[in-house]
Amino acid sequence: MTQGQSRQAEILVVGGGIIGCATALALARRGHTVRILERAEPGGLATHAAAGILGPMNETDRPGPFLDLMRQSLALYPDFVSGLIEETGLSPDLALDGILAVAPRASDRALLERRLAWQRPIDPSVTLLSAPEARALEPSLTGDFDSALWYPKEGHVFAPRLIKALLGALSRRSVPLEQGVTVSRIERNPSGTLSVTDQAGNVREAQAVVLAAGAALSAIDIPGPPVRIHPVNGQILAVRSPGSFYRRVVFYPPHGYFVPKKDGTVVIGATEERIGARTRVTPAGLLEFLAPLAPIAPEILGHPLHHTWSGLRPCSEDALPVLGPLAACPGLFVAGGHYRNGILLAPVTGEILADMVTGLATPMARAFSPERFGRPSPEQFF
Repeated sequence: MTQGQSRQAEILVVGGGIIGCATALALARRGHTVRILERAEPGGLATHAAAGILGPMNETDRPGPFLDLMRQSLALYPDFVSGLIEETGLSPDLALDGILAVAPRASDRALLERRLAWQRPIDPSVTLLSAPEARALEPSLTGDFDSALWYPKEGHVFAPRLIKALLGALSRRSVPLEQGVTVSRIERNPSGTLSVTDQAGNVREAQAVVLAAGAALSAIDIPGPPVRIHPVNGQILAVRSPGSFYRRVVFYPPHGYFVPKKDGTVVIGATEERIGARTRVTPAGLLEFLAPLAPIAPEILGHPLHHTWSGLRPCSEDALPVLGPLAACPGLFVAGGHYRNGILLAPVTGEILADMVTGLATPMARAFSPERFGRPSPEQFF
């Protein structure tokens, strides 16, 4: 395509990570003509680095729209995954076999009890377990700890296989994915279409545009106030575990977790570092979540190291998703700022954005509108 050349109007999704692909698939299933523009590898910075945890109750400290959004997305997951398997034959290894949140000491139990007090009315299956009860569910917890909160309906998915299945489903529906395209500017034309310009000067005309560019979203020049998304580096590692000794996702303070995968690896993470748009893995970073793990599940640290990596989580100004149209530019939509929960929120985000682009009402997304920034009390959106 030569400089200044335009394409026929269609819906463009900027970003080929889990959110962009889920949105593009939801739009394609509704009969829209969709194209994805991706600057590098699909899912390269966030999706492939994710542990794939699906844990709504474990990811927020109060009831409200954010928890409702996550629970709705988790409810969509079984059909979301079965649809991908049916279309592609590729399984992302969905496992909804529970999450344990461990309290190492008796003094830590109070935090779990406070969580239980507000969570139990929402989901009566949430239970506070003694250490022996938790070990019966996860035998690798051989160290000393006091208790654990049990979330039997939550679990995890293998993120790299999930993005592979999504890409397969998009390919079967003839949705193009252009790699190596860095979008730099979006403008609204007098005709009502949008012009999307990349760094090479190429221009694509679109009926609508969905910005799902992850941590790179803020770098795109758009009409009106910018949408500020900050990259947060997360270091993570995996060990190779023989057999199937590890059974459940386990969280432990201050912000560690391990996730047993069906391929025999156990993913352990993760740091949260605001160091700009760069990734890194450091011994100090790995120690942040390995040192607290040693007293709880010491055997896990004796397994061979499989590999280490890091990725950039896209975090908004209030650490909540940004979903919806931009008032300054009709036809331009944002699907960003998913931070720690991009994998979990992919199904519901895809459905919400497809509904928005189609013009349907999306009451669940009102609390996450891009227009909320600048209001005096962002806490209302938690």
